[in-house]
Amino acid sequence: MPCSAQRLTRPLGREYECDERGINACRRHAGKSRRRRPRLISPSSFRAIGATPRQHKDTLQPPSAKERAMGTLIAKHYRTTLFAKLADHTYVECGAGGKTWSCWGGSTGGKVLRSGTGSTKRADEIAGAKERAGITCYLVNGVCHQAANRILLPAQITVRGARGYWISSSLYGVYGRESGVLGMCKAPFHKHPDVSGDLDACRDGKRADIDASQPDARELAFLKTSLELTQEAESAATAKSLNASALHDLQVRMFDELMRYRIGEHLVNTKSHDHMLGMRREIEEKHTEIEATFAPNAENVDAFVENNNALAEEFQRRAADLLDDETYVRLFDHPKDEILVVGDPEIARQAYADRPRPPRPRNR
Repeated sequence: MPCSAQRLTRPLGREYECDERGINACRRHAGKSRRRRPRLISPSSFRAIGATPRQHKDTLQPPSAKERAMGTLIAKHYRTTLFAKLADHTYVECGAGGKTWSCWGGSTGGKVLRSGTGSTKRADEIAGAKERAGITCYLVNGVCHQAANRILLPAQITVRGARGYWISSSLYGVYGRESGVLGMCKAPFHKHPDVSGDLDACRDGKRADIDASQPDARELAFLKTSLELTQEAESAATAKSLNASALHDLQVRMFDELMRYRIGEHLVNTKSHDHMLGMRREIEEKHTEIEATFAPNAENVDAFVENNNALAEEFQRRAADLLDDETYVRLFDHPKDEILVVGDPEIARQAYADRPRPPRPRNR
């Protein structure tokens, strides 16, 4: 590990970064006397030795004191009463309740899932004017879960715990799915790492009943890997020589990481693991076929939703055939006999109303 990435911790949670000389000095002092203090390297010392203090803005690391002093981002969810099998809708709210981000659907009446500290200004920039955070096409790039996860990035949390969350994350990834088919359905994830601070609407009247907690180290590692794969997929989707197979590979890799996180390494190198990855790739290829035949307009949007929901059901049934009951529940957080869908027809109709048809895919 480079010396500039080393961290030394003293009581009260204070952390310091040192150059190689400072780290060695700290080690020597630690072995001699409690009264001797680790040598501290100031920001000016960093500049003198040509090193740079590590920045936390665009990485998933425990928040700094400055970040903790910002706002509170709250993941919320509610269950629709119109479709019994539909996954929960999720959206994001700031701690004071003065600002919400709808994430393709409603933004009131939900229950708290999780909360965390982070810049509400940055969350607002990530959300964008439409509050969809770059999840451009509904059921192509993702659903409300992926949009909410992007907006929650400053707080380093997700909408984990929402009904159907692990199904949508298996199909679209934690932070969304890139598309190489529909020319209008790119999913750029603009993270705005240089934005900080709290929105005026989120600054006053912070709710005392919200316990802002952070994910554990294992979840942070999983989210970091998910971010890296999402960035890799975005780069692949914008490359001049686009290869649909490469995008399929990345989605399968995302699912593999999700399985390792949810189930554990004991499944790796087993027949079930290999069969699950092969099945997931077939589902991804079918997803691409559905996109290729879809002209996003009001006339065929219901069929588009039905096809995507049928694919989600097929995915769950095939997974149920490959996994035992306990492993299935660990992966998806619901039993085999509870088959869920992720596409909301009402949201889809509104999303694709009067939308122009994208260019047809080119043969490659």
